[in-house]
Amino acid sequence: MTFKHILPGAWELTQDVQYELFSLLVPTPWQQVAKSLAQKRVKLLGRGYPSVPVYSLDRIIAASFPNIITTERNGWQRPGVPWLLATERADLFDLPGFIKDWLREEFSNCLGDDEVETILDKLDDDTWEWEDEPRIYPLRSQEKNQYGIDILFQAIPDFLAVEFLKNPEVTFGVNNQYQLTFYRVVSLNGGAELMSWPPNQIPLIKNNKQLGTADISFVIRFNLQTVPWRNEPMIYHQLSIRRWIAEPLERLPYRGATAYIGDNRRWLDGKSQPFCFIPLSIKQTMTQFSREPRWSRAINELLKMNDSPLPDPNILANEPVYNWSAIGEDPNDIQAAIAYDSRHRRDVPCLAGVSPLDLARLDSAIQHKINQENVLVRRVGEAVKLPTVRKSGTDVFFWETRKSKKKGSPEPENRNDLSTPMQRPKIAAPATFRSSENSPNTILILWETQECRDALIAEIRELLLLSPKGETKTYETLTGVTGEETIYESPYGCLRIKTQHVLDLTQIFDIDNPSVEGKNRQQRRMNLLEQRIHQVISSLPKPEKLSGTLIEIQRKPFIAESDPKLALRIGTRQAGYVNQHIHGLTSRKKDGSEYITKDAPNRVQKAVCDLLRQFGILPVPLIDITKDEIDPNMWLTCFHVLRRTRKTTANNMASSVALVVRVNPVTGIVQITTPSLFPKLGWVSYPDGLGYLLHEKWDPNSYADETTDDMSDKQQSSDIKSEQQFFNKFVSDCLCKCLDTPIEGEKLPRVLFMAEAENARKMLTWLKNPELLTNNLPDALKRHMTESEISRLWVVRLRVAGHGDEVPVCVVKGSPGSRTSGLFCWQDVCDDGETALYLSVRKLLNTEQGTNTLKPKQSRLDNGSLQAGNPKPLEIAVVHHPGIDCDKLARFVHNLRDRWPYFANEVSLPLPFPFATLAKEYAVSALDAAESLDLEEEDNETSF
Repeated sequence: MTFKHILPGAWELTQDVQYELFSLLVPTPWQQVAKSLAQKRVKLLGRGYPSVPVYSLDRIIAASFPNIITTERNGWQRPGVPWLLATERADLFDLPGFIKDWLREEFSNCLGDDEVETILDKLDDDTWEWEDEPRIYPLRSQEKNQYGIDILFQAIPDFLAVEFLKNPEVTFGVNNQYQLTFYRVVSLNGGAELMSWPPNQIPLIKNNKQLGTADISFVIRFNLQTVPWRNEPMIYHQLSIRRWIAEPLERLPYRGATAYIGDNRRWLDGKSQPFCFIPLSIKQTMTQFSREPRWSRAINELLKMNDSPLPDPNILANEPVYNWSAIGEDPNDIQAAIAYDSRHRRDVPCLAGVSPLDLARLDSAIQHKINQENVLVRRVGEAVKLPTVRKSGTDVFFWETRKSKKKGSPEPENRNDLSTPMQRPKIAAPATFRSSENSPNTILILWETQECRDALIAEIRELLLLSPKGETKTYETLTGVTGEETIYESPYGCLRIKTQHVLDLTQIFDIDNPSVEGKNRQQRRMNLLEQRIHQVISSLPKPEKLSGTLIEIQRKPFIAESDPKLALRIGTRQAGYVNQHIHGLTSRKKDGSEYITKDAPNRVQKAVCDLLRQFGILPVPLIDITKDEIDPNMWLTCFHVLRRTRKTTANNMASSVALVVRVNPVTGIVQITTPSLFPKLGWVSYPDGLGYLLHEKWDPNSYADETTDDMSDKQQSSDIKSEQQFFNKFVSDCLCKCLDTPIEGEKLPRVLFMAEAENARKMLTWLKNPELLTNNLPDALKRHMTESEISRLWVVRLRVAGHGDEVPVCVVKGSPGSRTSGLFCWQDVCDDGETALYLSVRKLLNTEQGTNTLKPKQSRLDNGSLQAGNPKPLEIAVVHHPGIDCDKLARFVHNLRDRWPYFANEVSLPLPFPFATLAKEYAVSALDAAESLDLEEEDNETSF
């Protein structure tokens, strides 16, 4: 059944609300002491930031005093600016000691206890006091207050959360059989969070058999968001789950853990408060003999003074169900729970995400509260599905349809019926050899086991329709390593396959070996990486033309720093090979015998397919005028920023590089450029571009990522403006070059330019909602273009939900629990009724269909082992569309989500974005820290 209407989870205030907030200023001597300590640390270490590290303080002060609405960073930098704004005042008797404990924790390890204590002894504890009278802050006012503090993004969600908690029960399930009670979770991350408590124990059922249970809580978030072409912000709601550790842990993870502490006492002054939860980090601290898990020193000392100490982290690890209340029981006293995340190297308790029915139940609960309790909010519009334009006789699928194998059929599946287009020989073989300039010459297989070597050769031959041409020959590298090579031919072209034993190139690093230079694991790892990179380069045969390698690697070691994978990535690319890794295909039984794993064939297919992707191979055509109603004489381009955070670089500096990818939809040629490449070489082939990323001069002082506080505001503003002008000029030059380069023949082409808002708006500021124009180009681009070029340029801004939940969840109108897909026009959201905003909902993945996924009448509380099947919408804003209807261009961009031939289903961002996002594989350096995992695993879709 096709559903034509969906309801976005977006709400707006119906009238103004006045917030009375009390201000707390930091006494000037305390500001000066904190600045002095920060600057001394930078001077001693020779790195870091000289500003006061207020973020670490904000987290713990919010935990101690949940009535805070917002904290202002400049409250510790500039006199007269409030640090805290709170809905009520707390007794400040313990605050000076609390802040001193925080300063000790921050600086004593570096500067020494004696120096820090000498400075702290000079501070006067009696200078802390609240302002006498509260100030009024209207929530619908767009004007900032006298301090320039914007409270709307915290205060408006806080208002809705407070209203919601007046009746905190919500029922879930097809028959409303699960009644959950929600409590506040303290957070200053923008928005408000509520969490159900106590946890629900849900069954893990697969194939009608219960395999165990998992303990989860539902989490509701309210966030204030803006959209283009609308003045008033909106409140989005989100629903997810939090998974809990319920079984005793032998030890807490090496990288620490997050615990949620529930209490009905306010920690800063000991007064009673409604029961709420405070997220606290447990960090592993190096002691004289070993690492020990510790709470924040300031929090720990504060609670000891108030006779309500936190449980020792080791005790909590051994008793993770710490004073949990029973269902139906009012919680009181301190309760604690450890949240599951990827730092815990154990099986996932249950799958992430909630079902469409769960979302519908929450949506109904919010609407019910509005109707019954006169909450001053209302829904913003609804979205109507745009009809699919399909001419008679055309297929709904872009890629050639395939025959599905009947379940239980003994016949092997035809290779040309595989769901991933580039795993079908009839598509992959002609695409691989279509252009002599872009066809691979050699594939080198670095193998450890014969099973893996033979499987990879067989897959390459089958996929590319290859047969041997001549005898197998032996070769020898400059360092004396021998291998074998065979030339293969197909109806479309020839390919050389070389095979060489990997020897010790993939052996894990002996990271704790005292003979290796370096004071710690990270330093020893950097030295070992450099050695291994040189070893890899010298061990490989010199490549001829376009070459790639498939490397059989070992399983990821327990100690992250001992993983040599990065050395293999860098070494093979520096030697001239794009590269793809694959784990061995065999495993061992308990009796020691080997067997080939069940997933081996799929992993081999994916490895070979991913190598072709790194060659930049695409089947053609990518635009079908009969299905898309778009002339293929058009470059498909996208702008993307690759970022390396402070945590992943050895110099502790954030760095970034911008790149633009363009695809010729007629020839399938993929090209890439960066600001440093473009002036010298213009556009380069995709595999060459990946190689250049290894040598890219990453900008560690990019103001698009963060600013340094030791500069004047005037200097910062000037530098930021210069950088933004630089990137706009770079984008303009790239687009002009495309507009002047024919797709084929001599006819000048159109260009479709796309950028994702969260990724690109700090560099291209005209992508921000207040500055986004309607059917017009920003001056930053226009000034570099002619009228002819402007008339042939289409610009579309995309926005994914991301970490900030910037796109609303949606439910099918009138059919709770149902799913839908397609392109929807969000009505009554923009101030101008003629301006449109679109929501693109992808189809379910293959892994989200059938018995793998929660049914329309199922809740996550019914089963933790099934996929949620709840795709997040993609927001599409058509910025500039001369000569084409807005709906038509949005539909085409939506269609480009199914043009990525290396994935079986629609992807999160349309072609050519996957080429840009996956280029991050090569945005690495031997100086980078060990690869870290995301700590929170929410409803993540494919990284495409």
